[in-house]
Amino acid sequence: MSHSTTPSPEPLALSKVVEVRHLSIAFEGPPVLQDISFTVAPGETRILLGAAGVGKSVLLKLINGLIRPDKGTVLLFGDDIFAMREDQLFALRARTGMVFQESALFDSLTVRDNVGYQLLQDPGIAEEEIDTRVRQALSFVGLAETFALYPSSLSGGMRRRVAIARALINRPEFLLYDSPTGGLDPVTSTNIIELIMKERDVHATPSLLVTHRLQDAFTLCTHHYDEESGSMVKLPKGQVDPNTSFLMLEEGNLIFNGSLHDLVHSDNPFVREFLE
Repeated sequence: MSHSTTPSPEPLALSKVVEVRHLSIAFEGPPVLQDISFTVAPGETRILLGAAGVGKSVLLKLINGLIRPDKGTVLLFGDDIFAMREDQLFALRARTGMVFQESALFDSLTVRDNVGYQLLQDPGIAEEEIDTRVRQALSFVGLAETFALYPSSLSGGMRRRVAIARALINRPEFLLYDSPTGGLDPVTSTNIIELIMKERDVHATPSLLVTHRLQDAFTLCTHHYDEESGSMVKLPKGQVDPNTSFLMLEEGNLIFNGSLHDLVHSDNPFVREFLE
């Protein structure tokens, strides 16, 4: 009697790019973060809101393994980053891109060397390939002409776009944006948000974005990037991007985790005050 065999199922795709589990940290004082848990799924953009000093930037540094928590852990691409050796963590971190506050460019290096900094650390990558990839990243952010310039000759908005190009150079699988429009005027801020939207909608790169600007957050929810026109377009009335949602911190606690609809209809007093 013959028996038919059932093929082994295909490996399941990773359901969570990031899983934050019960993170807590303090710096010789009251807790900065207390028992923080949430996830980021493939293709998902999470917008992290909160007043200044509530631990938003600290949370990004924990997720990227730059600092260690007092309790809890972070799974990045399924790996527990705090159980890894530094060389393993370095390789894992290379799969992410991070845009730091105020751009954090090296003033003594050209735009080419700033954007290609990670590639320049690898002796196995030829200079010609570095040039090509830097030009591609700069073209994506609309700054191809800045290749040989120094940061001191760029406006604040241009510097922020160069920082985004640097974050994209390794074709990241996950992006962290730390207040990418902080300190910029409204028009320039909108240009930066459009660029972030372009990365979200063209490449479906999952991301965690810190901001205190509600206008930026709502724009990401209510618009999409249209490749044909090369600009962002408002979604039809009543529609929002289904893969963009919100987190909110207050006094070290995660007080909100949900959709735009749930955010604007929340009865949490801290959320209501923030939205006013």
